[in-house]
Amino acid sequence: MDELLYWLPDGPAGWALVAVALLAIVWWCARRLPGRLFRYNAGRLAQSRGWLVKSGSGARGAHGDLSGDGGTSPASWEHNGLPGTDLEVLGEHRGYAFHARQQRTRVTSSAGHPGLPSYRWRYDYVVSLAVTNTPYDGFFTPDPRQTVADRRLALYPAFLEWERGVFPLFDSASYSPPEEFRHGHGILSAEKRNGRLSGRTLLHHLDALVDAATTGRS
Repeated sequence: MDELLYWLPDGPAGWALVAVALLAIVWWCARRLPGRLFRYNAGRLAQSRGWLVKSGSGARGAHGDLSGDGGTSPASWEHNGLPGTDLEVLGEHRGYAFHARQQRTRVTSSAGHPGLPSYRWRYDYVVSLAVTNTPYDGFFTPDPRQTVADRRLALYPAFLEWERGVFPLFDSASYSPPEEFRHGHGILSAEKRNGRLSGRTLLHHLDALVDAATTGRS
């Protein structure tokens, strides 16, 4: 006990430094932990809202037709693995189908030992909202005359096609994010390079996208 007391601050200045350190730790946890933990607790949010979610190895792979461009088989939620993907969420929010995808990329962060680079994982994400039932003029979705049991699954190939053109932009040194949203082909999306999704962040993006879709603002 005496040894522990020895390490305690012995004046106001010392306690002030301890308080600053504790506040810094709390601030870091509030900023970083939600995104780091969302991959593991996204299932709870998805279950409460009737969404579909895949994370970790369930979201990664190298099989299936990723673009839905008329290849050997259409992209499907059940059988599609997206290389580099860390997290996927597919669902409906306020009457609009959406798809959120978080990807990780190994990048060089800084020089390590002389002659040896240092690497880290960079996380990027795109949250896409379908503002029509037939994005891309229906090219990636079933015939409107066919009965679709789950609109989210029917729109999944169109979401992948849209995001296929967005994620490569994050690797460009000249990448410039859109002022607010990216839009086209009946899809509206928000994005972030070098950032992770959290439950709060995802809901914030979805509300903003739905608000923009309902007011015609993009």
